[in-house]
Amino acid sequence: MIKLAGVVILFNPSTRFIENIKSYVNQVDILFAIDNSESVNPEFVNEIKHFNNVCYKWNGSNLGVARVLNIGAQLALQQQYDFLLMMDQDSVLSDNVLTESIKYISDHTSKDIGILYPHHVYRNYYQQKELSSSEEILVADTSGSVLNLAAYSKVGPFMEKLFIDYVDFEYCLRLHLNGFKIIQLNSITLYQELGNLVTKRLLFLKVGVTNHSPQRIYYRVRNRLFVSSKYFLHFPIWSIKQMAYLWIEFGKVLLFESEKFLKCKMIMKGFIHYLSNNYGVLLDKN
Repeated sequence: MIKLAGVVILFNPSTRFIENIKSYVNQVDILFAIDNSESVNPEFVNEIKHFNNVCYKWNGSNLGVARVLNIGAQLALQQQYDFLLMMDQDSVLSDNVLTESIKYISDHTSKDIGILYPHHVYRNYYQQKELSSSEEILVADTSGSVLNLAAYSKVGPFMEKLFIDYVDFEYCLRLHLNGFKIIQLNSITLYQELGNLVTKRLLFLKVGVTNHSPQRIYYRVRNRLFVSSKYFLHFPIWSIKQMAYLWIEFGKVLLFESEKFLKCKMIMKGFIHYLSNNYGVLLDKN
């Protein structure tokens, strides 16, 4: 029997996220709820304390996604857990993550499993496709991923200088280089929102526009360039696709999104900071 802990990344959480947490809190032995907010929401804290297996921790400021994941992983290792379920606050998970994970691990060797990843359904951008029971994939998002803590101990911590965006992709590529696999278990489903996504029409095409904030676009540009260049020799096709996506997203900003000037400015700033090796949190948000 594997021991499964969980960590949920909180940022300005409202009490409506309690319902999301209910979908998986009873599937883990302990849930580390780690809050990156600038201030505490007392109503949320009062609600989350009703769960007897939740350990709430407020960081005092926004330390980034990677820091939260590292805190959760290190706490789980200290308490001798085998795997760590990683969740975003806006995600809902089907009730079979533990049973399906145990089933897969018992049928395969866990030594080369890096991450078990659910099938994602974006509630505001649903795409139906035929699915096999499981498949090996190259990269996975953070939310819903079950991390093998033995792999974490070998590969090392999440890269905190990235702060947010591409933290998960960088880690997956690093897992691959160390001989670990990313397995998507399609019997597990995670429901999540994809940004502030709306569908636009360009001629005969439907285009999904995420409407990320200017600051979020900055991190996406900077970190996409960093990760793509870092792993280009090992994963050239993936890296080239990322560069293509960068231009596609730039085109979407120009054609469909608001705050075009500020977002274009942030795209340029992300590019400049990549070239100048300037990482961590964005201090000047204009």
